[in-house]
Amino acid sequence: MEVPLKVKLSYLINQSSKFIWYSAHYIISFKYATPIKIDKSNPPPFYGKMPTGRKLFFEMMKLLNEERKLINSKFYKIPKTELKDLINTAKGSFDFFLDLPKIDKRRTSGKFSEVKTNKDLPKYFLRNFHYQTDGYLSEKSARLYEFQVETLFSGCAATMRRFSMIPLIKFIKDENLPRTKLLDIGTGTGDIIQTYKLNTKNLEVTCSDLSEEYLNVAKEKLKKFSDINYVNCKGEELPFDEKSYDIVTSTYVFHEVPSAIRKKIFSEISRVLRKGGIFILTDSLQMDDNPILNPLLEFFPYSTHEPYYPKYIKEDLASVARQNGLELFYSKNAYLSKSLAFKKI
Repeated sequence: MEVPLKVKLSYLINQSSKFIWYSAHYIISFKYATPIKIDKSNPPPFYGKMPTGRKLFFEMMKLLNEERKLINSKFYKIPKTELKDLINTAKGSFDFFLDLPKIDKRRTSGKFSEVKTNKDLPKYFLRNFHYQTDGYLSEKSARLYEFQVETLFSGCAATMRRFSMIPLIKFIKDENLPRTKLLDIGTGTGDIIQTYKLNTKNLEVTCSDLSEEYLNVAKEKLKKFSDINYVNCKGEELPFDEKSYDIVTSTYVFHEVPSAIRKKIFSEISRVLRKGGIFILTDSLQMDDNPILNPLLEFFPYSTHEPYYPKYIKEDLASVARQNGLELFYSKNAYLSKSLAFKKI
């Protein structure tokens, strides 16, 4: 049965509106930000090599066209836009511009350690990632986070995340279990979990995050689901039994932790996954995944506070995973992100 025309039109209108809305915010924020100083006598590797706007637009259209085909084939559905979403988006715009001068001030002064907390948290986490106010340690930051990320990717962030659905749905269909247990590491505000639940049946989810504040926002967003558990913990020290999950997922976490922590997280994932289970990792592209975009990857930590990103984009994730009993079997680029799937062997 073909997807109704109204569904096709809804997707087209929704994505076009998101692109225009968030691109406008990006252009305005870029225009009024303090220019980034570059030493032209010793320029960084990306200098003079950035892809044109036309090339970036082409890459985005490839992404959206691929998702359109997935939706038209009924492979997965995307959450409907509701009135409350539009209200939150309008509020997000106001808060975004309100916070911009603070972010710009931190970026130009190089200050990234204004996060204050009495909690026992690892040092690597106590930073103003992206120079954002409060880092990941306030509900205010959590409510603004999605808007900031969508602005960064011109309205394509949620789309890029959703490509993790491809190996997830295929695995659940192939396994045909009466109930599938999924652990998500670094849930953040829970947007992708909402999409997982919309597209699967009998999926028991555990959301985990190092930020209690972000987890609280996720709880609020996902309150209509009764079979979700929430655990405030480190990805490198998971408080779960061995072989207790069928699926582990993680989205945009690995590039924000040091290399040594990434290795520990891989080890913990392998421990809690049952044999034959899968780990789906969605994160930034790495160098040479799409050579056209290499300069953008190099520019990212230069323009914002991402201290662990330069090593991430050069790290052999498949090799680290293999050392921990996880074998890569799926890899797909999605504009500036990619989804990888590993099987516990």
